[in-house]
Amino acid sequence: MKKFLIFLVIFFIAIIALMPKENLYYTLKNIIKEQRITINEERLSDNIISLKGEGVSIFYDGIESVNADNFSVMALGIYNKIDASNVGASKDLKNMFGFSAENIEITYALWNYNQAVIVASGDFGSIDGTFELSSQTLKLLLEPSLAFEKSPLLRQYFKKSEEGYSYESKIN
Repeated sequence: MKKFLIFLVIFFIAIIALMPKENLYYTLKNIIKEQRITINEERLSDNIISLKGEGVSIFYDGIESVNADNFSVMALGIYNKIDASNVGASKDLKNMFGFSAENIEITYALWNYNQAVIVASGDFGSIDGTFELSSQTLKLLLEPSLAFEKSPLLRQYFKKSEEGYSYESKIN
């Protein structure tokens, strides 16, 4: 039994290490292209555990919308994590949405199979949230910064509560 477990662990590590992460990334890019979303990156690198990208720009309907300095995707099957840093609106949209995130982290673990956990921090404050997979509901709780409190544009989407500002939306 012990040899079987060792073999199983080594097999799992080999699958993760040899998984064609770049090919999966390009397949995902083609799938979301149907939704009029395009992702461009300056550099993409694959290491044993994760896929990393630098100089990322996301376009919606041909309009540059979001920029990020870098991102990292770690897909282990039982535990998956996406990290992005220095995320903000593009130059054209910065006047409307002047807020940027220093760090965004999305994690999904098999032991909590029905939700993905979202944590973000930036000049808007800090966000803790979940995305419920079964109901496809996004729930965010924001601890606002002083700059967010003064901004009517983004504040209109959040409801004030005792814990901070909350946002809930069903995504189809």
